[in-house]
Amino acid sequence: MRFSTNTLSSITSYTKMSEPAVTTPPASPTPKDDEVKKAATTATANAKKFEGDGLPFRAKLIGMEDLTVDRDEKICLDSMFKLKAVVRARGEHKQRIQLNLTMTTVKVIDETTKAQIACHEIERISFVVIDPRDTRAFGYIYNTSDDRHQFWAIKTERAAAATVLALKELFELAFEKYTNDVKLKESESKPSETTPDSATSPVLPPPVNAGSIISPSAGSLLDDNSIWDTTPSPTTPPTQPVVAATAAASSGLDLWGTNDSTPAVSQNQTPKAEESLDSVFGDLSFTTPSAPSTATTATNSLLDAFSTPITTPQAQLPNLYGNTFATPIQPNPINTMPNYLQPQTQQQRPITPTSILLQPQQSQLSSMTPSPISPTPPPPVTSPFAGLDILGGFNTGATTKTTKESFFPSAAPKTIQQMQIEKQKRTEFSARELREFVILLHEEYGVEFTEEILWKVYKTKPDIDDLNKLKKFRDQVDPKDHVDVNLWNQLNNDEIKKMPQIKSYADEATAARWLEWFTRISQRYSQIASLLEWNYETNITSENAKLMSNQNLLMSPFQRLTLPIAKKFYAQLKNSTNEDLKRVLSRCARGTISYDDNEVKVTSKLSSQLESIFGTTTVCELNNTKQCHTIEPYLTELMQKEKDYDRLTWAWEGWHDACGMKVRPVYLTYIDLLNKNCKANGYSDLSEEWIEDYEMGNATEFEGILDQILKDITPLYEQIHAYVRGRLCVMYPNKFNCNGPIPGHLLGNMWAQSWESRFDDFIPYPNAPIPNITQVLHDQKFSIYQMYETAEQFFTSIGLYPMTPKFWARSMFKKPKDRDVVCHASAFDLDYHDDYRTKICTQINDDYFYTIHHEMGHIEYYMSYDEAQPFVYRAGANSGFHEAIGDTIGMFATSPANLIKLGFFDGNAVNEQFKINYLLRLALQKVVFLPFAYAMDKYRFALFRNQINRNYELNSMWWALRVEYGGIMAAVHRNDAVHFDAGAKYHIPSNVPYARYFIAHILQFQFYRALCRIKGQTKDLYMCDIYGNKEVGRRFKEMLAMGSSKSWSDILEQLTGERKLESNAVLDFFKPLYEWLKIENAARGYPVGWMPK
Repeated sequence: MRFSTNTLSSITSYTKMSEPAVTTPPASPTPKDDEVKKAATTATANAKKFEGDGLPFRAKLIGMEDLTVDRDEKICLDSMFKLKAVVRARGEHKQRIQLNLTMTTVKVIDETTKAQIACHEIERISFVVIDPRDTRAFGYIYNTSDDRHQFWAIKTERAAAATVLALKELFELAFEKYTNDVKLKESESKPSETTPDSATSPVLPPPVNAGSIISPSAGSLLDDNSIWDTTPSPTTPPTQPVVAATAAASSGLDLWGTNDSTPAVSQNQTPKAEESLDSVFGDLSFTTPSAPSTATTATNSLLDAFSTPITTPQAQLPNLYGNTFATPIQPNPINTMPNYLQPQTQQQRPITPTSILLQPQQSQLSSMTPSPISPTPPPPVTSPFAGLDILGGFNTGATTKTTKESFFPSAAPKTIQQMQIEKQKRTEFSARELREFVILLHEEYGVEFTEEILWKVYKTKPDIDDLNKLKKFRDQVDPKDHVDVNLWNQLNNDEIKKMPQIKSYADEATAARWLEWFTRISQRYSQIASLLEWNYETNITSENAKLMSNQNLLMSPFQRLTLPIAKKFYAQLKNSTNEDLKRVLSRCARGTISYDDNEVKVTSKLSSQLESIFGTTTVCELNNTKQCHTIEPYLTELMQKEKDYDRLTWAWEGWHDACGMKVRPVYLTYIDLLNKNCKANGYSDLSEEWIEDYEMGNATEFEGILDQILKDITPLYEQIHAYVRGRLCVMYPNKFNCNGPIPGHLLGNMWAQSWESRFDDFIPYPNAPIPNITQVLHDQKFSIYQMYETAEQFFTSIGLYPMTPKFWARSMFKKPKDRDVVCHASAFDLDYHDDYRTKICTQINDDYFYTIHHEMGHIEYYMSYDEAQPFVYRAGANSGFHEAIGDTIGMFATSPANLIKLGFFDGNAVNEQFKINYLLRLALQKVVFLPFAYAMDKYRFALFRNQINRNYELNSMWWALRVEYGGIMAAVHRNDAVHFDAGAKYHIPSNVPYARYFIAHILQFQFYRALCRIKGQTKDLYMCDIYGNKEVGRRFKEMLAMGSSKSWSDILEQLTGERKLESNAVLDFFKPLYEWLKIENAARGYPVGWMPK
C-alpha cells in the first residue's frame, strides 16, 4: 500500500484542531490507558532525532521542475531523467546540499555557504519516489503555497533508500503522535459517554465495521480471499454517528478531499474512501501475503527490503489512513536493481522477475532471502509461478497482485458476480501474456507451440530463458533513456552563443577554455549523429534519412565557426611544451567543412542513398522473379555453402550487377563533392584526409609502409594461393586456367576476401579434423543469444567489462522481418549512459561466432576509455587499432585451447597434422585478406586522385589490382561502360576507409604475440590460451584505456615493446604452415604465382 497526500495534510489539520466542546470528568486510569500513554512516550522518544536541526543527510541537488500533478510515479521519473540529462549536457557539477529532516519540515541547505535554499513543510510533500535506475537518486513533489507542484530531484551520498526511509519514519511518527494524542485524550475524556459538538470536534474516521466503506485497517491485511472472496461483504449501514468537521478554514486542508472549507459528513452520507499514506512513496507494490494472523509484519511496498517489521495488534483505532503494509513475496527491485555505473561480474547479474520465472527452483529461492534489517523470512513458495507478476501475471491461482483498487474499492461493496467478473479479466490478461511467450518460442524454434503445452515446454527446455533475454533487459532499460535530440540541439544552440572570447591564439589558457567549450558541444553533436545513424541503419526509411540530412545542416554553422579557429590555435601552439594541449588541438583541427548549405544537403542525401542501395538491393531467381534475396543472410550463406559452379556464378553476377550498377552513378557524384570539399579545406584530395588519421606520415610514407608489409607477406600468400588453386582445379576441371588467377566466386565469399568457408575442400589431413564450430553450435543447440553470452564470458574472464543492459535491450541481433536494414556487422558507441550496441544479422555458424567477438571487441574498447580524458580522446589510437582489438579477441576465442575449454572438441586430437590443418584454416581467413584490403584503398586513392579514366577503366582497373596483388579475377566477363564491381562491397558505398583493416590484420598478431608473452608462452602460439588470465586482461585494458591520448606508436610500445607496424609477427605465427606448403606444392606439382614471368 501507499501513503497519500491527503494523509499528510490531515496530520497537520488534526494538530491544529480545538478541544471538544463537551467534556466529562476524567475516569480512573485503566491498563489500556497506561498502554496508550506508554505508546505516546515511545513516539516522543523516537522523534528526538528529528528535533532541533533535525536528521542530516549529505546530498547533491540534481534540479527541480514544476509538474502538472501532485503525484505520479512515471511523471516523476521522467522529470528525474530530464533533469539529469540537462545537468550532464551542461557539464556542470551538481550543487552540494544537506537535507535536514525535522518534525515539521525538510530543510534544503547549501553545504558550502550553509544558506537555507528551501524549507518544505512535510504536510505539503505529496509524493516520494526512488529512481529505479540509480539507487542513489530520489525525488519528491512539494506543493507550494501558490498551488504549484514542484518536483525536487536529489542525489544522495549513499543509498537513497536510507533518506527515504527516514522520510517515511518522519511521516509515520507524525501520524503516530496524532493517534496517541487522540487515544490519550479519549481515555482522559471518556468519549464513549460523550456526544461531541459538530462545530468544534475533530473529524474522526468512520468505524471499522462501517459497511459502506471497505477500507483495510492495520489489523486486517488484505489477502486473496478479501479480494476474491466468495462471501459477500457486510452491507450493514454504519451504527456509529460520524461527526462534522471543524471550521479550520485557515489551514486550507480538507480531510476528505472535497475542497470545501467546512466539510460536513452526515450520518446518512458515505464518506469518500481515503488513499493510504503509502502513496507518497510510489507505486511499486507486489503481492499481498496469505491469510493474516493477529500480528503481521509491516513494510513499505517500495522499501520492503529495508523496513523494520512493525507488529500491529489486531484491535486498532479506526484507521483513517489505511497504513497497512503487505509483506512482499517477490524480492524488492531496489534490492535487485544493478548499479550500471560499475560493471558487474558474470556472477553478479541482477535477478529479475523474468529470470525467476525461468528457473523457479533455484533463482526464486536464492533471491528470497530476508532483508538485512528484517529478521522475518519471506513466505514459502509453493508453485514455480506463485507470487510472480510478469506483465500482469501468469498464474491466476497464485497470490493476487496488490493494486490500488484492491485496497480502495468503491464505497458500495462488491457482489460475488462483480468479483468473479474481475477475476475473469485477470485470467484473460494472463493468457494474453502467455501467448507472447508462445510467439517467442515459435520464433526461436520454428515450432507451433500452444498454450496447453507451454507448461510442458517449460519443464523440458532447460534453455528456455534464452527466449526471454531481450524481454528481460528491455524491462530493465527505460525506453526514454537515450539522447534527446531536440534538447541537445537546443542546449548547443544556447551554448554556441557563449563562445569564450579569444584575445590571442598563442595563449594556452585561452586555448584551454575554448577547448572545454568546443568539446562539450562536439560531444552532444556526436551523440546525436550516432543515434540518428543507428536509427537509419536499423530502419531504412526516407524519414530517417531526412532526419540525418537535417542534422547535418544543423551542425554545419558550428563546424564552420570552430574548424578555422582550431586550426589557428594549433598553428600558434604546435611548438608548445604542453603535449596534451597540443595533441587535443591537432585532433580538433582535422577534417573538412563545407560552406555551402546546398552542398551539405546533397552530400548527406547521396550518403543515405548509397546506404539504402546496399541494404535493399535484391537478386531474383532466374525462374522466379518474385523470389528475391538480399546479401544478408541468403546470398552470403549461399556463397559459403554452395559448391555448384553455375549456381555460384548466378549469385556472384546477380549481386555485382544489381548492386554495383546502382551504386556507380551515385558514388561518383558523391566522391566528387567530397573531393571538392577536401581541396577547399587545404587537402590535395580525399585520400590525404583519410591518411592523416593514421599518424603514419604523409601519403607517400604511409603507402610505402603498406607496400613493404604486403611485399613481406606475398611469399606466404603465393604458397596458399597455389595450394588452393590446385585443389579447385581438381573440383572444377576445365573451368579456368590452373596457372592463372582464381575466379572470385569459388572461394566461399562474395568478394573473395576470405576463403575459410571452403576449407573442407582444401583440408590437408582429413583424418585430423579441426573443430567444425558451425556443427558444434548446432549440435549443442546454441541460440543466437548464447553465442553473444559466450563472447561476453570470454571478455569478463580476463577482467574486461560485461555488456550493459542497454546492449542486450537495444542491439540488433537478428535481421528483422518487418523493415529494411543495413545488415553489415558493426558496433556503436552512443556515448550516453552506457549505451553500446551491435548490429548483426546473426546466423548460427562459425563466421558469425567470430564476428560477434570482433564487434564486441569494439565495444570493449569503447567501455575502456578513460572517462577523465577529453572527449576527443575517446577513439582508437588509430583506425587500425579498433579493428585489431576485436580480431585479437576473436583469435583467442576460436583458438584450439579455448574451444577445448568450451567443450567443442577433444584436446587429445591436437598433433602435428592438426596444427597444419588449423594454421591453414586461419590463414584462409587472415593472410588471404591482406591483398584484398590493400587493393580496396589502392583503387580508391587512384580514383580520388583522378588517375582512373571513368569511361574506359573504371571497372577494369579494379580487377587489374585484384589480379596483380591477389591473383583473383572476375567470375564472368565485365563491361567498363556499365559495371562497377568495387561498389558491390559495403565499404565503398558507405565510404569507409579500408586501410584500417589491413593495418588491423598486422597489429592483431603483434597484440596476440605480446599477450601470449605476458602469459608466459612463446612457442606454439596457435595453442595460446588467455581465458581467465586477469593479468593479461589488466595489461590489455591499460592500453585500451589510453584511447587516442598518445600516438599509436607510444600506445603500441606500452603493450608490445614495439613502435612500428611489423610483418614478422604474422610470418612467425604461420612459419610451420609456410614450410609445409612449400614442400606440399612442390610434391603435387602446383605452380606458384599467377602472372606470366
